[in-house]
Amino acid sequence: MTKHEIVPLTKEEMRNLMFEIEKTDEFDYMFFYVLKTTGRREGELYGIQEKKEIGRKKVGERTIYIEGKATTVDRTIPIYKNTGRLIYGVKVKDIDLKEGVMKIWVLKKRQYRQDETVLTPEAIRLLDVYISKNKLRLEDHVFRKWDIRTLQKRIKVYAAQAGITHAVVIHNFRHYFVTELKRLGWSDADIQVLTGHKSTDSLSTYKHIIARDLKEKTLSSLREL
Repeated sequence: MTKHEIVPLTKEEMRNLMFEIEKTDEFDYMFFYVLKTTGRREGELYGIQEKKEIGRKKVGERTIYIEGKATTVDRTIPIYKNTGRLIYGVKVKDIDLKEGVMKIWVLKKRQYRQDETVLTPEAIRLLDVYISKNKLRLEDHVFRKWDIRTLQKRIKVYAAQAGITHAVVIHNFRHYFVTELKRLGWSDADIQVLTGHKSTDSLSTYKHIIARDLKEKTLSSLREL
């Protein structure tokens, strides 16, 4: 297992984890509950670092034809630098509590566009309470109480308190959402609509996790052969 591979959370681990979060911090519980029940990326809720193109880097060459004559030109890619400013992220105006949907900014074909994700009744309640209690206005960002690094540190603390011995990161919630829908028989195409994955190919990485569910059943059957 590589250090970048997500260790799946079991339902029991997720229940214990959410219990620890709920009893500790109202914002954290709302944030992680929305992640768990929408399968969206944390940056889509929180926002992303703005990047400015500062130049281009040569990565090879390519041949083009001008009036039938072959000419070799450089093939380049842009070089970006963070500006230190956050852009996008969910604002109060992006959440329709009545309809139960939330608009988020996603990168599609190199451009950021707004997409919709479905909110559960409990997510609607949590968002409604948090927005009202904190008197957030339409242009206020909903998920920026802490920065991402702080949230990542906090989820590690919660995981330890929940007795989870393997590494837990924020992406575990998106991973959990996809895995559980696959276990319920959802198609990759339908999951992609909810999660905003760029292609269904990226969802194939979850198949090995579902296969583990069959292990006990398989071993039990093999004993009878």
